[in-house]
Amino acid sequence: MNIEQTIEAIRVMQAFVDGKEVQYKLPNSKWPPTDNPAWNWFSNEYRIKPATVLHPWTADEVPLGAWMRHKQDLSHRWVVTDTGDELWRQAWFEDSEHSTDNGKTWLPCGVMEDGK
Repeated sequence: MNIEQTIEAIRVMQAFVDGKEVQYKLPNSKWPPTDNPAWNWFSNEYRIKPATVLHPWTADEVPLGAWMRHKQDLSHRWVVTDTGDELWRQAWFEDSEHSTDNGKTWLPCGVMEDGK
């Protein structure tokens, strides 16, 4: 390992000691979590699990037919009938929430994904 790789290994191992979730990866595989890392840096990769990030919907992600409401006016609801433009989707992301189960559960107007 070179100095930069050693610094990264120390950072990941310290995160594990601090209670953060660590993931490992064999060549050509995904990143499962590990509760008991072997720290075999020559055949595995290790990383701190990326934080999830909520981002506004793209046009393809808008749940047409879902209910939407403003966070500040919970009594006013409407059905999502179009995908809106980027400005509308950003406004929904900031100011609204949606339900796909007829108002039983309300969720943010966006998509959660792992940070990179």
